[in-house]
Formats: sequence, C-alpha cells, structure tokens
Amino acid sequence: MGSIKRWFKDNPRTVFLVVVGAVLLGLFLGVIAPLFATAGPAMADISGVIPTTAPADKRLEVDVSIDNVGDPVVGQLCIGALVSGSLTPVDVIFQNIDREPFVDDLGTWTACGGELTSQSSAPVQVFLEVGAPGAAQLVLSPMNGKHTIGQALTGSLSVQNP
Repeated sequence: MGSIKRWFKDNPRTVFLVVVGAVLLGLFLGVIAPLFATAGPAMADISGVIPTTAPADKRLEVDVSIDNVGDPVVGQLCIGALVSGSLTPVDVIFQNIDREPFVDDLGTWTACGGELTSQSSAPVQVFLEVGAPGAAQLVLSPMNGKHTIGQALTGSLSVQNP
C-alpha cells in the first residue's frame, strides 16, 4: 500500500490525466451515449374498442391506451380524431390527470397532453358529443404533435334514440 501511495506522489501528472480521462468517459457514457439509444422515429400503437352503438344527444366516452413502441420519447403526446356523422370531439383526459380540449384543425381534431417516455403507455379517455340518430364513423390516431406516429383505431357507430 505504501508503494502505491509513493507512486501516486511521484507521478502526479499521470494520476491527473487518468482521473480526468475517467471523468470524461463517465460523462460521455452518462450523457451522450443514451442519446444514441433514443434516436430514430417515434412510433406508437393505439388500442381500445370503439362502441358500435351510442345514444343520441348524449356524451360518449371511448377508453383507449397509447403505447410508445419506439425508442425515442414522444415529446407532445396527442390524439387525432376524424369524425363523420353526428359526432363532435369535445376533450380528452390523458393518464387520468390531464384534461385537454380538442382543437379543430381543418377537419382533423387534435388534443395534446404531456409526453410519453420510451416503451411506456398512457391511458386516454376520449369524450365526444353525440347528435341526431344515424350512422357515424370515428377514427382515432396516435400523434406526436402534428405528426401521426402509428396505425389508427377505426370504428362505425349506430347512433340511436335513447
């Protein structure tokens, strides 16, 4: 043990360079290397069931889950809705916490809330106003901001008198 202490005292420059090199390597592995692991396109799956019937002039809730199946973080988790018939998207609750309204962007309704980390999922509750009886279509898509990042969930509804 004494000879090791003596070697450290006799070679301060070498000890300094080894310590600095170890610190720089640690910083690289802790900060830069994870960036390479999270590169690539964002991808997500949406799962759930769109009901086949809905009562007229009521509010409809559709429960879905959005799963991040890619490596990068979904920075702005959004859900897009395309509707036809007597459906009007109202708002969304992300992860049972964050209630956000739908915004109409030239026929595509979107609601955004929070982010979704790599390989995680988020429960999403979608609320729609149902109008007059008739046929209706609903398409829900996972989005990262304004970009669709996965397959849509599609369904047809029969709006009926209560």
